[in-house]
Amino acid sequence: MERLIFHVDVNSAYLSWEAVRRISEGGEDLRLVPAVIGGDPEKRTGVVLAKSIPAKKLGVKTGEPLSAALRKCPDLIVARPDFRLYEKNSKAFMDICRSYAPRSRRPPSTSASAISAGQAICIPTRSQ
Repeated sequence: MERLIFHVDVNSAYLSWEAVRRISEGGEDLRLVPAVIGGDPEKRTGVVLAKSIPAKKLGVKTGEPLSAALRKCPDLIVARPDFRLYEKNSKAFMDICRSYAPRSRRPPSTSASAISAGQAICIPTRSQ
């Protein structure tokens, strides 16, 4: 049987999952405006965990201090991380991976690699 390796990188998953939640509650789509997930917006502390494409276009980088991101974009929308939401959605994501690669292992992550050869393995990987 042919061996197939594939990699799925869920860019800005935390921001996308927060956007979907906000949209379902009648709020703004964070994917369409300069927005980040990370830190404490009132204290301006922490780091950027995920960013929208509009924030990226303004020079905001994943992993940079929140204060630096706010200097680049003073109108940046900052959402606090919600790790319960991310864990729930990460599990759903891995369930999809398991539908293609039944023998799976899952450390916390927003991306996955899978090897398909009869009984496949889906192994999440960290990426920037």
